[in-house]
Amino acid sequence: MKQPNWKMKTLLTGALIGMVTGLISAFLRIREAESRDTTYQIKTKDSALIGNAIFDFLRRIA
Repeated sequence: MKQPNWKMKTLLTGALIGMVTGLISAFLRIREAESRDTTYQIKTKDSALIGNAIFDFLRRIA
């Protein structure tokens, strides 16, 4: 018997994994900036490059 909510469960699992990964990444960046006694600013170009790299990675493993 197929589960009728498999799509919703897949979307929620992916969203949860993405949220946890993002929070861990932000925490590590904050900790690094504090240890250097500086601030961290995210540039638009860097965000786009990171997002593109993540989509490329996901496309390759899917």
